[in-house]
Amino acid sequence: MTVERFAVIAIDGGAGTGKTTSAARVAERLGFCYVDSGAIYRTVAWALHQAGVSGIDDPGFSDRLASLDLEIRPAPDRFRIFLGGREATANIRTPEVSALSSKIAVRPDVRDRVTALLRQAGGSGPLVVEGRDIGTVVFPDARLKVFLTAELPVRAERRHGDLARQGIDQPRDQVLRELDERDRRDSSRDAAPLRQAPDAVLIDTGRTTIEEQVEAIVHAWLERSAQV
Repeated sequence: MTVERFAVIAIDGGAGTGKTTSAARVAERLGFCYVDSGAIYRTVAWALHQAGVSGIDDPGFSDRLASLDLEIRPAPDRFRIFLGGREATANIRTPEVSALSSKIAVRPDVRDRVTALLRQAGGSGPLVVEGRDIGTVVFPDARLKVFLTAELPVRAERRHGDLARQGIDQPRDQVLRELDERDRRDSSRDAAPLRQAPDAVLIDTGRTTIEEQVEAIVHAWLERSAQV
């Protein structure tokens, strides 16, 4: 049974593959809403940490998760994430929160909660959604699925630059190690592991510019839509 009620472009890939930039620009080109699923996981991680949850095996984890007042609301350009009625802030973009979000994402109850929110968003209008299981689990019937990839050193250099622009000084070798660890964790978890959907369009972002990536995705979308 399909869970797609409006047109959905699902963009998956590992950390540092350029999902955020590509997805946002594709959404702008097509007039779709952009949804960053990673930001939802980061918000959950930050909220649980603030609530005193010490780790994924904390005995109070499930109760704290169930009590979170979490929602995403449509906006003209992208969905906004709210926690307790307040919009999530830049606090969710720190390396610590990013690392914790990857750890909590191995839990099926966390993934179920985020998947439900994303599918609810699917009833609000055409979307470009980026993450790690969007085309395989969240929207398996998405009209277009894209999988972005790039060599680890390329992704580490990008992530290092992103952090520097946020004023976060993290050594390049540490960024590379953490990305490598996250790749293994995301790809080996039992709940919705990172993998390419069989019918996804594969793009190596280490060999293409952002403009070329966006053009390839928009072209694929127009082709798929013409077949519907």
